[in-house]
Amino acid sequence: MNFRKILLGTLVFLNLSAAAQPPEQSANTIELKAIVKGQIVDAQTKQSMEYANVSIFNPADSSLVSGGITDSNGEFEIRKIDFGTYYIEANFIGFNKTRINNVRIGSGNRHLDLGVIELEPSTQEIGAVNVVADRSRIEYKIDKKVINVSQDINAAGGTAVDVLENTPSVEVDIEGNVSLRGSGSFTVLIDGKPSVLEGSDALRQLPASVIENIEIITNPSAKYDPDGMAGIINVVMKKNVLSGFNGIVNAMVGTRDKYRTDLTLNYKTRKTNLFFGADFSDETFYGSGDSYRETYLQDTTKFLIADGTRDYARSGHRFKGGIDLFLTDLSTLTFSGTYGEYGRKRGGESRIHEYTDPAGLDLYSVEFDDSERTGTYWNSNINFQQKFNEDGTHKLQALFYYSNSVGDDFEFEDEYITNSDFERTGGYLARVRTIEEEDEDEYRIELDYTKPVGDDGRFEAGLQTRIDREFEDYSFNDWDDDANDYIDNPKYSSSQHFKRDIISGYSTFANNFGSFSYQLGLRGEYTNRSIAHEKAETPAEINRFDLFPTAHFSYKFLNDIQLMTSYSRRIDRPGGRDLDPFPNYYNRYTIRYGNPELKPEYTDSYELGLMKSYGKSFVSLEGFYRVTNNLITQVTQLGDDGIFYINTENLNNDFSLGSEIMGNLNIQDWLIFNGSFSVYRYRLEGEVLGESIDRKSTNYTGRLNTTVKLNSNSRFQLTGYYRGPSVSAQGESSSFFFTNLSYRQDLMKKKLTATLSLRDVFGTMKFERTSRGVDFYNVYKRERESQVVTLTLSYKINNYKLERNGGDGTREIDYDDGGF
Repeated sequence: MNFRKILLGTLVFLNLSAAAQPPEQSANTIELKAIVKGQIVDAQTKQSMEYANVSIFNPADSSLVSGGITDSNGEFEIRKIDFGTYYIEANFIGFNKTRINNVRIGSGNRHLDLGVIELEPSTQEIGAVNVVADRSRIEYKIDKKVINVSQDINAAGGTAVDVLENTPSVEVDIEGNVSLRGSGSFTVLIDGKPSVLEGSDALRQLPASVIENIEIITNPSAKYDPDGMAGIINVVMKKNVLSGFNGIVNAMVGTRDKYRTDLTLNYKTRKTNLFFGADFSDETFYGSGDSYRETYLQDTTKFLIADGTRDYARSGHRFKGGIDLFLTDLSTLTFSGTYGEYGRKRGGESRIHEYTDPAGLDLYSVEFDDSERTGTYWNSNINFQQKFNEDGTHKLQALFYYSNSVGDDFEFEDEYITNSDFERTGGYLARVRTIEEEDEDEYRIELDYTKPVGDDGRFEAGLQTRIDREFEDYSFNDWDDDANDYIDNPKYSSSQHFKRDIISGYSTFANNFGSFSYQLGLRGEYTNRSIAHEKAETPAEINRFDLFPTAHFSYKFLNDIQLMTSYSRRIDRPGGRDLDPFPNYYNRYTIRYGNPELKPEYTDSYELGLMKSYGKSFVSLEGFYRVTNNLITQVTQLGDDGIFYINTENLNNDFSLGSEIMGNLNIQDWLIFNGSFSVYRYRLEGEVLGESIDRKSTNYTGRLNTTVKLNSNSRFQLTGYYRGPSVSAQGESSSFFFTNLSYRQDLMKKKLTATLSLRDVFGTMKFERTSRGVDFYNVYKRERESQVVTLTLSYKINNYKLERNGGDGTREIDYDDGGF
């Protein structure tokens, strides 16, 4: 097949490019320059430290001679150093500085290897109490932002969504839906592996207490799946590194029916590592909403006014476990799996007034609209890693992944006639039920190879197969008074089989020249998709091959300024219901249907970033430009029968140009500010129903997080968030603002932690959306439950988390030619 030839040619080309090296210097050339290299690791975890700073100083006047930063393996290499005597400092935010004195460089050691340099987490002595320095809440790296969840007190007792409410580049709306730089199209990974659930649903199921950090990757390399226009949210779970038996237990209780608990246990020996976890949640969130609609029918205007309660509840439990087998010092085999059950309920009671002008209709009614989704999911993983050297830079990794999810979605609508006081006076205007059943299987096989090239280069290549099988059955039922039961309505009932196979290969090459680093990559994917609908004569099929190039560049200046730029091409594939051409009943006013001819959306994403470090603080500025073609747009139009029909089409292109400034400022040891402000220009081009919908808007998002340490065991945290207004193809959304306040107290020598939180302190979490067309105008308002109080307790079993008890101040070491 042609795509195989293209893919093979691409991988061979990149491999040959990676192998090409500059010619060696002639043996007769006199070289009075030296190279200094080494590796930096965390003294306690022994893990490599990426982006640590290494500086070389002249001892005579302490002037800076040269410097560099470590790569993903914690390694550094500084070139073109004049012969002489120096001292070298290694440093990273939140760790004590290590200084190596009397480093003498001459013709006998012009390729100087300092070996492994350990950095101790920084501490301060206050009386007899050892106070450990905190990590920054946000660590800014060349290709991602890393959110350290332990530093977000306001998220205690919540989920990953609560953590993301206070995260740069991420927006969370009033209903808990997550978007990344204004787009809801992103991929969720858990420890770098796919999630059974997708998007916001996956994030709502993960307790914040079991998360180590969250990585925001807006321009992923070719190694990652290209799905999701806005990028990837990778959730990294907590992993214990201590030997023996350890664990942690968390429990949360909140006002008005909110409960959550989780448990993580670990037993580690020299040859094995056993891990187990479980969590349980049962939470109800109360709210209200109202809507106003005008419909224009020739010379008559129809009005629909509704208001009432809009509540949301989620519940579920999950078990996870596995074993790491350390077969040799260089090979590891891991078996792991997860099983969970979930439930979501949404709905409420609405009071409706429907009338026309000129007068002809004047109707009052009450509607009960409830939906409930329940299901089970599970996955299993087999991972194998073979290292070919001790530092793991040369390795082969293999993964087999399988997941299954089964879910049922029930929706009930009962609407009956009332008087103007909304007291029942008549029969039902509508009484229907819909049942949607889904059963999905996903298989994934991956093979990844990494090899160092030369002194600084790295070559990566991999192959991947993804197999997705899904069955959906949609049943629409009307109430039958004679049968006193619901009966099937075949007009709106249907089923379909969805099949998709994706075969892909990728290759990347990275290298650096002094302070300049780059990474280039290319990914090729062949997609074979088929949708067989019971009411369609032939399946809707797609066979296509796509290329996804990526590029990352960075330059590190000597004055702690780093410049970064990147590019990636992304794809957003439409889902099953988006492709279903047969009608789905929402309510007696609205019917939705999909489009089997939908094409994927393609996004070209460009970024440019600049970061300046000030000791433990930093300020960064990012600019981004994103172009999306074949934009999938939801179109609403009024039918001759007075019913609104919602369809999806590839109608438009959109453009986002913006910037984001972020900062982590340690004003004093007891006062830390972390904030961000983003502004971007959004432009939409296209036509809906023959009319131009070219629109523009300037969008603003700001957040500020303030942490006040009262003493070594007590701290406050105040968070504020603002999201400005935005536009869509047929309307606009209003701005909203909220604040959260939390207090954390450590007890029993930090084995027990209690956190008290108040969410939406001033009750400002309100939202409004407006949409309009030639023959309609609609306003929808929503208000979330405010001033929610939660109490979270966390207990560590046998010091599950490492206690960072390092030295005091800079650690100094003398270098004596043979080592230190």
